[in-house]
Amino acid sequence: MFGTNTGSKHPLDIDCTAARQRLQQGAKMIDVREAHEVAHGKVPGSLHIPLGTLAGDIAATLARHGIDPAANDVLCICASGGRSRHAAMALRHAGCATAASVMGGVTAWAATGGTLARG
Repeated sequence: MFGTNTGSKHPLDIDCTAARQRLQQGAKMIDVREAHEVAHGKVPGSLHIPLGTLAGDIAATLARHGIDPAANDVLCICASGGRSRHAAMALRHAGCATAASVMGGVTAWAATGGTLARG
């Protein structure tokens, strides 16, 4: 698995194959793009929490969506990987030690055979 280690045994950046494996194992995925972007398609089952919303009270925002940062494996995705990396870093600071960003975002997800559902 590719990634950047941030003091954790879990890489911060993961590829789409690793993301699919982690989703199959029960990880939650957060799409941090804006609503108009998500309307064009999102990873089925992902939760839409725009980066600006997530940047506030992370614990409260996650709780509203049924995510416990200490118990859930959380993956972040955006259009190409930049915003999701910021989100994953913020989640790690909030106690989600396994938070990761999907490299290449939904662009890479679709290019590697991943399906997208209309937002």
